Amino acid sequence: MRRRDFIKVVGGSVATFPLAARAQQPERMRRIGVLMGSAENDPNGQAASKAFRQALKELGWTDRNIQIDYRWTAGNPDRASTYAEEVAARAPDVILANGTFVLTALQRATRSIPIVFVVVANPVDAGFVQNLAHPEGNITGFSTFEPEIGGKWMELLKEVKPGLQRVAGILDPAFTGFAGMWRVVESLAQSFGVQVTRLILHDPSDDIESAVGVFAQESGGGLIVLPTPVNNNARNRIFSLAVRYRLPAVYPFRHYSTGGGLMSYGFDTLDLYRRSASYVDRILKGEKPADLPVQAPTKYELVINLKTAKALGLAVPPTLLDRADEIIE
Repeated sequence: MRRRDFIKVVGGSVATFPLAARAQQPERMRRIGVLMGSAENDPNGQAASKAFRQALKELGWTDRNIQIDYRWTAGNPDRASTYAEEVAARAPDVILANGTFVLTALQRATRSIPIVFVVVANPVDAGFVQNLAHPEGNITGFSTFEPEIGGKWMELLKEVKPGLQRVAGILDPAFTGFAGMWRVVESLAQSFGVQVTRLILHDPSDDIESAVGVFAQESGGGLIVLPTPVNNNARNRIFSLAVRYRLPAVYPFRHYSTGGGLMSYGFDTLDLYRRSASYVDRILKGEKPADLPVQAPTKYELVINLKTAKALGLAVPPTLLDRADEIIE
């Protein structure tokens, strides 16, 4: 080979080598922070996490190109504040936030990292977004119940127990996002012919057992369990109390009924987690949270647990069973 031809060959190889090397370089690892409102050992929290990861996988995000960093708060706002600082300090590409108190902590921790929220009530009134169509800022996501669902809970409770005279709501006043639902219940009390009262469960150490016991001393009672983090983590205690005192109760999510509650009516939480993956995907591909409108639930489900109804001595009306999306026997 002549010297001139040899130089051309070597020179061409050097020129193309960087392009080939770049083509062989692995895709940049992207990082997702996830801050959950439930405890790590909570089956529903694990199911939500699995639904989110599976939806990401279907969009092409796997262990090869994403790293997910989880924090579990177990319904504790102080722990949420600590973990929010930790997650923000790691500067992930995007954060998935579950619950109002978790999002509150993250909003304090960062105003720049994109955040997609799931299961947050009244995001506009809470100051998380400017409006639903155009969130502005670094936050968007998937909101929860409309206040009118409080009337649906009251209707279901009256239908399963026609002699209902008194209703106690188990709630936490600190979670103001759910206050609208309870106001609807209170406003409808007279039309349903019932009296309503509140039972406060703000901390896991609160003596909800005594409060329910006092309420149950008079007949004709029933419970509405609002969707607060503390209620979620104390749900087995509430199931036990409802059966002990023969109190029909309505709950906000399917996993309450499958876990032992009488009946639940609310949106499909796993569907929201699956949908949230689409927003995480779009943000990882360059879109801004400010350009992604806040979305509402699209799937609601009524679940009735007949085993619990039997334990309560209730005969669930056939008309109600016909409307149920799922019956647990």
